[in-house]
Amino acid sequence: MEQLITLAREIHEVSLFITIFLVIFLYFKSLFEEDYVALTRKYERYSLFYFFFLGVLFFTGLILFTVLKFQWSLKIVLMIMALLHMSVTSIKLHRVFKASNLFDINSQKSFKSYSLKKYFIDLLVLILIGFIAYAIHI
Repeated sequence: MEQLITLAREIHEVSLFITIFLVIFLYFKSLFEEDYVALTRKYERYSLFYFFFLGVLFFTGLILFTVLKFQWSLKIVLMIMALLHMSVTSIKLHRVFKASNLFDINSQKSFKSYSLKKYFIDLLVLILIGFIAYAIHI
């Protein structure tokens, strides 16, 4: 049982760091990419990795939560709120992406500005929650 807890915790921490690096990568791709078509192709390609690692974070967090016998703490509530925030904003970004048009400059600007805001806030949330959960040990 202890090996399962250790393995789930290690996978959770590694997927957190990979998700942080992926969000940094997506933020800089959104920031420096000028061509809308290239930006949307990269969004379609890399959003799959982003969703995969969000799923890994959710699954390993659920394993750890059940192994800890559903004991609630501040860091668990913060992690659940962070995951919900990232999931909801990802759904909204996908809707903005689908509504954007190749011939409409305003929708392209809307997609780029929302993606920049979303990835920046996701990065802040991940770093803050990671710092609170693993450095402070609440």
